[in-house]
Amino acid sequence: MLPDFSFESAPHIDLLVVPGGFGTRELLDDIPTHDWIRRVAGEAKTVASVCTGALLLARAGLLANRRATTHWASLDRLASLDSTIIVKRDRRYVSDGIVTSAGVAAGLDMAFAIVESLCGKVVADETARYLEYSRASD
Repeated sequence: MLPDFSFESAPHIDLLVVPGGFGTRELLDDIPTHDWIRRVAGEAKTVASVCTGALLLARAGLLANRRATTHWASLDRLASLDSTIIVKRDRRYVSDGIVTSAGVAAGLDMAFAIVESLCGKVVADETARYLEYSRASD
């Protein structure tokens, strides 16, 4: 995937979703990435992460004193990045000013929760039904 914008030229966004995956490990010490996430998160209406994207939110300082979750294999790592993060080890997603989800499949539950917060429960439920997805309540 090739981006259309650089950190400097990216347009304003309302919803920032930081993806996870093995690529996040390479970015844990990448200060320009943390700076960009911090700046954009400060302007966005909603900030979320899927899977290990939470590690980058933590490195950017955005999960301090918040409840959060991530992929089960990275829960200890998330806790080690900032001792003030209240790591929720048994949740598919957590909403505490910033929304974080566990693994990729849990990201679907998080996505429907965000749709519900933006568009209402009826729209979220109809969208899930259209996709033939049974929403999990969390």
